[in-house]
Amino acid sequence: MNPIPLRLPFASLVAMTLISACGGGGGSTAEATLAPASVAGVVSGSPGALSLGGAAMTVSGPVTVNGKSGSIADVQPGDVIVASTRGQTAGLSAYTVTATDVRIEVESAVSSIDLAASTLVVAGQTVQVDALTQLYDDNADDSYSSLTLADFAAGDYVEVSGARQASGAILATRIERKRLRAGQPGYTGIELYGDIAGLDSSARRFGIGSLQVDYAGASVEGLLADGVRVEVNGTLDGSLLTASRVEVKRAEGQRSAEVEVEGPVSDLDPAAQTFRALGYRVSYAGARVRGTLVDGARIEVEGRFDAADASLILARDVKVKQRRGGDGRADGEVKGALSAVDAAAGTFELGGTGYFVDSATVFDRDDSDATLADLRVGDYVEVKFRSTRVEAGRLYATKVAFDDRADGDGRIGEFEIEGGVSAFVDAPGSRQMSLNGYVVTPSDSARYYGSRNDHPLTADQFWNGLSVGQRLEVKGTLGAGNAVTGLRFELED
Repeated sequence: MNPIPLRLPFASLVAMTLISACGGGGGSTAEATLAPASVAGVVSGSPGALSLGGAAMTVSGPVTVNGKSGSIADVQPGDVIVASTRGQTAGLSAYTVTATDVRIEVESAVSSIDLAASTLVVAGQTVQVDALTQLYDDNADDSYSSLTLADFAAGDYVEVSGARQASGAILATRIERKRLRAGQPGYTGIELYGDIAGLDSSARRFGIGSLQVDYAGASVEGLLADGVRVEVNGTLDGSLLTASRVEVKRAEGQRSAEVEVEGPVSDLDPAAQTFRALGYRVSYAGARVRGTLVDGARIEVEGRFDAADASLILARDVKVKQRRGGDGRADGEVKGALSAVDAAAGTFELGGTGYFVDSATVFDRDDSDATLADLRVGDYVEVKFRSTRVEAGRLYATKVAFDDRADGDGRIGEFEIEGGVSAFVDAPGSRQMSLNGYVVTPSDSARYYGSRNDHPLTADQFWNGLSVGQRLEVKGTLGAGNAVTGLRFELED
């Protein structure tokens, strides 16, 4: 829904880890001059200002996607990346990465969606969506529009970045809907990454998640074994993937090298004091732990690769940045400046519409937890909400993200909303629509676009084809109460 231009650079795969945030007392903006380190984590920030763990990133060097040649445009918010840096990043507010690999877990068509469970099935893999998952549409002009899970449909071709969970499911950090359609070359192809389970070398089969892979006719690069991460290309028939190619992927770091990782926790074992993050094993037995570790929490780790096992991180510092992933069932999104906040009542208002929060609502500021008490009237925020959950006339907010950049870049006054049309009037000179409680009137110079931004429409084409229930993204300016002047209208599937 909200078109975003192509982004700035990032870097390549091989090591691991993320930024151990620029937490605490203000970090230096100078680049570190210490020994090079590895970082792995989930990209955040904005199109022109990528970041990891709240620190700004500059990319200098090659970019790959799952080890294959890529470009800076392949590094997007929500992507899991593994990169090398010129030095340690702990405490810095800006740093440079010298090689970056974007890690995609699966690329194929969606076979089913369960909105109630916030899941999709892609190439036989269960993909879990939460409030922190970034959902985007790949537009024809190479920009991106933000989506909600309700905008996806079976048959959509998607690319999923995320982290495998103990269940075998993928907790998605980013899902990008591609422009590939049924019947076009490549649509039936599958690219899948995961750890081998139940290898049967005689039958030449193994499992990835709930999917069985038949590699009898495939070219195999590397030695297959249970627990080994592989890339599989092939075609799917039911729950059987017939592979044409299987390649073992190495993801070990350099022994004793510095490493930083940021991502969701899985396989937490309090007795052994270990967990997994982005595919790496982490021991926190000798670490300072700030916050409460639970599966699904987003953490930041500083440490070293074990001298004898470069797939094991020996943590010295573990920080819980976000305690939960929240509710992934949002079906609407709105962006703008807050007009009222009542922290005691757990409510706020934006554009004349009221919202309420509960203990599952995620508040995000610079990739870290915040609270409703941190909100102030006038703050520019991005809110994802469920229009189907209403209390006292207020909509349920699943996520509230602060946008501190709004203060100086002219964004205050801008307003964006996504959702379904509840009513509209298409009369000459008095066109108007109701969208999630907002009354939208088009400006004389409003622009209109068809589904997925594939083509521009005339005003007559847009309004004559409109129907109640049609999902839209509208960008404009907010006036008095809940009145919006629409500047850009985009149809969703």
